[in-house]
Amino acid sequence: MNILLIPFHDWRKILLEGFRTRDAHFIEEFTKSKSHKIIIVNRPTTFLEIILKRKRNLIKGKVVLSKSSFKLYEIKPNVYVIDFVSLNVFSQIYHSYIWFINQYGNDNYIEFINDALDYLGIKDDYHLLNQNIFAYKLSEKLKPKKSVFDCWDNFEKFNVYKKYLPNIELGYKTYAKVADFWMTNSKDNIGYFNEKYKLDQIFLVNNGVDLERFVHAECVEFPEDMKGLKRPIIGFGGKISQLIDTELLNKTMKLSNEGSFVFVGQILDKEVFDKIDKLDNFFYLGDKHYDQYPNYVNNFDICIVPYVIENEKKSGANTIKVYEYLATGKKVIGTPSNGIEDLAKNVYIVNNASDFVSEIKDITNNKESIDLNFHSWGYKLKQLLKIFDSTNES
Repeated sequence: MNILLIPFHDWRKILLEGFRTRDAHFIEEFTKSKSHKIIIVNRPTTFLEIILKRKRNLIKGKVVLSKSSFKLYEIKPNVYVIDFVSLNVFSQIYHSYIWFINQYGNDNYIEFINDALDYLGIKDDYHLLNQNIFAYKLSEKLKPKKSVFDCWDNFEKFNVYKKYLPNIELGYKTYAKVADFWMTNSKDNIGYFNEKYKLDQIFLVNNGVDLERFVHAECVEFPEDMKGLKRPIIGFGGKISQLIDTELLNKTMKLSNEGSFVFVGQILDKEVFDKIDKLDNFFYLGDKHYDQYPNYVNNFDICIVPYVIENEKKSGANTIKVYEYLATGKKVIGTPSNGIEDLAKNVYIVNNASDFVSEIKDITNNKESIDLNFHSWGYKLKQLLKIFDSTNES
């Protein structure tokens, strides 16, 4: 099966930070197969963005097709990246995400994508996996044998995208028309999208865990910036976003005499980060490359997910970090939110700060272990391939 992939994240960003996001995990699993061609359609960018965000010379491989601002790279046998580097810097700065939407609909880019597919001999023999809400204009123009839109999370509920809500709604409406199947990462999204967009089919494919990094790693190192911290280390690894219940977290840290609250990850929402009380037991260690990140999780004593539980604040997420936590066998404490409630057999569920503090006092994990055979990204890929094999009557 030849697969054309449209990830949400820029390929250079994935290389810079590591394969830590849902789209990157699927790419990594697909590229393990050498029997079919895998083509990644990269997010449009500009030379200025590449320079400012330290993304120069990240794409390695041989350029096998080139035209104007477009290139087709062969990065390994049967794995290709289609790249678009625009000279239109000022338009990107001025229009922001609208620029990406328009560039995905750029006729010249679409023509080059089709030329690349023709060059690879698969113009009429490929399936499409689109994981990018902003790439709906591209999906309208492509002609795959079958297409799946992955509506991971609900972008209508993200504060950072509020000003683009009409464009996001148009994207979902477009995918409801042009995609053969939808899949999503949470039960909340199934109900929401079915009701609003009247979908024929939507499949649940929860997030997973990278077993090679979190379970089968040959060597686990203790991070230098965690040395000297008071035990137990109560760790959170992931994006600091609107999902964090800062009120719950602050109360818990104030009431707790135990250990160190360590946060590792990207600050996606600075307003949320500013609301976290920077107490003596709070330590933000910055963002980490995904190849180093497992060292942090494996050296946490307790893993936490203090997420908001109000429906209007949730985003239809199914947090990857929980599966990564659970794969290490650590005690995991979280709120009944964003899919964590479905893991009650595996996670210590809390609803307030006093319960949180009580659970932190004992690092012993007496919960059931997850069955890694059904939570690996390899298994998630099998679920996706079954969707491609589905028919509209299934």
